Amino acid sequence: MSIFASILRSVYKLSGAKKAFALPEDALRKEIEKQNRHRGVFTPTDRKAYYETIAVNGFPCLIVREHPKPSERAILYFFGGGMVIGPDKGDLPVMRKLCRETGCDVWFPFYPLCMEHCITETYAMVYECYRKMITLYGGGNVSTCGFSSGGALALGIAAHNNAQPEPLPQPRHIVAVSPGEVPWNDAEKARMQALNERDVSIDYAFMVTVEKFMRHGCKNVPDYMLSGSRGDFTGVGDIHFFYSADEVLYGALPDFEEACKRANVPYTVSARPKMVHCYCMLPIFKEAKEDFTKIVDILKE
Repeated sequence: MSIFASILRSVYKLSGAKKAFALPEDALRKEIEKQNRHRGVFTPTDRKAYYETIAVNGFPCLIVREHPKPSERAILYFFGGGMVIGPDKGDLPVMRKLCRETGCDVWFPFYPLCMEHCITETYAMVYECYRKMITLYGGGNVSTCGFSSGGALALGIAAHNNAQPEPLPQPRHIVAVSPGEVPWNDAEKARMQALNERDVSIDYAFMVTVEKFMRHGCKNVPDYMLSGSRGDFTGVGDIHFFYSADEVLYGALPDFEEACKRANVPYTVSARPKMVHCYCMLPIFKEAKEDFTKIVDILKE
C-alpha cells in the first residue's frame, strides 16, 4: 500500500466520519441536512470544458463535453452519497478527466435525493436522462458509471430498463465503484457485518437505515431499486466492479456476481485490500490512479 493510501486510511479513522453512519435515524437525518447545506446543484464557470445544463423531469442535468458538438458516445455518470447526500464541485475534475480521456461526453444528473423524494422518483429522472442520451447518441453508444449509491444507479439503469414494457438498448458498459444496496438475505447481511470493523468509511448500520429514506413512505418500491443485485441485467455489454476488499459493501459482491451469471453478462471484479470506500474516484495517489486508468480504458472502448 502506498504511503498516501495509508495516510488517507488513517485520516478517515481519525475523522470519525464512520460514526455518523451509525447514528440513530433522527440524528442521522440532522447530520445529512447539515452536510447538504454545502452541497447540491452547481454550474461550472471555468473554461476547461464545454458545459450545458438541461432540465430533465424538473431536475438539472449537467453535460460536459470536450468539444462544442456532441461526441459519438457518452457516459451517464452518477455521484454517490447514499441516495441522501448531494454532490459537490469535487466531482467536476473527475468528470472532465473522464470526458477528456475516454472521448465521451459526460452527463451528470443532479438526481432527486431521498430526503425529499422516493427512490422511484430518482429512477424516473435518471432513466429519462438515459432515454434522451439513447436518442442523441444511439443504442450501444451510452455507458453508465457511478460510485457508491451512484454505482447502484449505474447498475439500476439496466434493471429498470428491463422492467419497462418497451426497453431501450442496454448500456454499452457499466462501471460500478462500490455499489451500495440494502442487504436482502442472511448471507449478504453476515458478510457485510463481518467487514464492518475493517471499513473506516461506512458503517453497516447505514445500509439498513437507508431503506426507510429510500422508500420515503412509499410501500410499492421495486426490489431492484433498493437492492440492485435483485435486478435483471440481461443485455448489458459488460459490467465492471471496483471495491476496497475492506469495506462493508464488498459483502454484496457475491450477490451481484450471481445477478451477472443469471443474466449471462460478462463481468470483471477489481478489489484492493485496505483502500477506503470509492478510493479510485480520487485519482491522485498510486492505487487510485492505476484503477481509474482501468475505468478509462473500459469506457473508451
